[in-house]
Amino acid sequence: MLKFIHNDRGVIGLTLSQIGLIIATGIILAAVFSFLYYNNWQRQAELKNIATGFTIMVEGMDTRFFENTTLYFFPDKDYHYNVSISTEYIIINADGTWDDKLSVKERFLIRAWPRINDPDWNTGEQLHSYLKASYGQSGNKTNPINSSDITSIKNELNIEKEQDEQTLAYNPFYVDKSKPVYISKIFIYYDTNGDKSWNKQNDEKQEFIIIYQKT
Repeated sequence: MLKFIHNDRGVIGLTLSQIGLIIATGIILAAVFSFLYYNNWQRQAELKNIATGFTIMVEGMDTRFFENTTLYFFPDKDYHYNVSISTEYIIINADGTWDDKLSVKERFLIRAWPRINDPDWNTGEQLHSYLKASYGQSGNKTNPINSSDITSIKNELNIEKEQDEQTLAYNPFYVDKSKPVYISKIFIYYDTNGDKSWNKQNDEKQEFIIIYQKT
C-alpha cells in the first residue's frame, strides 16, 4: 500500500490533461471571438461604405448645372440595417454579431432637403406645379417667377426648409430600403428685372437638393 502512496504519476498525468484542455478551450474561444470581431469589423466597414456612397451621390448632385434626378438603391445584405436621413446626416444602424449595436454617421457637406409626404409637394415637378397653382408661374426657366412674388416665395420656401430641418433633427426620415431614393437638383428661376423672361445676366435663380421616396 505504501508504494502507491508515493506514486504521484497519476496526479501529474491528470494535471497535464487539464492544462491541455484549458489550452485547447482557450484556443477555441480565441478563434470564436476573433471570428465574431472580424464579422463586426466587416459589417461596420460595409455600413461605412454605404453611407459614404450615398453622401457622395448627394454631394455630386450639387455640381450639376441643370435640373436632374438620380435614383439610389440601398443594397441588400444578409443582415438587417436601418437608414435615417436628416438635412445634415445619414445614419445607418445594424445589430452586431454578439447583440451589440453598430452605427455609422456621415455628414453631408451640403444641406440636402428631405421631403416626406408633404401635401403640397415632394418632387421638383410637384414644386413647380405648386408654384404655378399658387402664384401663376411655375418657376421654370421658361416661366420664371414675377418680380412681385419673389420675396413671398423665397420667404415661404426658407421658412418651410427651416421647419423641416428642426423636425428632422429630432425625427429623421427613415428610408424604406425596398424602394429607391430619389435625389434631385431643382431650380426656381426669378424674373428679377420684370421683363417677363429669364437670363443669367440680369435675373437670379435659387437651387435646392431634395431627397424623397415615392409612396
